[in-house]
Amino acid sequence: MSGNFTALDGLLGLVFTSAVLIAVPGPSIMFLVGQAMTAGRRSAMRGVIGNAIGTYCVAVIVALGIGTLLMRADSVLTGIRLLGAVVLLAIGVQYLLTRSLPVAEVRAPAKRKQTLVAGVIVGITNPKALIMFGTIVPSFLSRGVESPVESLLFFSLVPIGLGLLIDSAWVATAHAVSSRAFFNEKGFKLINIAGGGLMIAMAVLLAIETLR
Repeated sequence: MSGNFTALDGLLGLVFTSAVLIAVPGPSIMFLVGQAMTAGRRSAMRGVIGNAIGTYCVAVIVALGIGTLLMRADSVLTGIRLLGAVVLLAIGVQYLLTRSLPVAEVRAPAKRKQTLVAGVIVGITNPKALIMFGTIVPSFLSRGVESPVESLLFFSLVPIGLGLLIDSAWVATAHAVSSRAFFNEKGFKLINIAGGGLMIAMAVLLAIETLR
């Protein structure tokens, strides 16, 4: 990839890709929507914070592992970018073909701490987190970066921040609507189709930029 700045070579590309991947409903959003509709907005917002904490735990672990590899061989970044393109393509196709996830049935926890802990667990176990920090985030690092671990930890703050905003928006919507009829399969299917199309486009562009 050339040293010139492109939309896929820096924070701009990461922001766009992360926003699309996060916005399309997955396990975390389904959990938070269910929490907002059954336990209330405040409880769901604690889940949002817990989810962010759990997700960043994954980011730290992955950054330490991948960052060490990048310090040993710069060519590893090319492989990670190509893997990222393949993963994005697979996610895009999956979004186009699969049906939406059901809204999680959640009972109001007895204590505030339980909601926070539940959010942390959801964040740590969410497959999207491993995909995001294992393939997507490293794909937007510049070649020859001097401190790959620190750079990965910094870049990981982008999806974390976007996740807080997007998850909060989903919670606010669920709390305002308070109706499962609004979160129907048809509506989520349209979101999946749009997100899947964007993911496939980003996968193609990332592969082209990497092989250029």
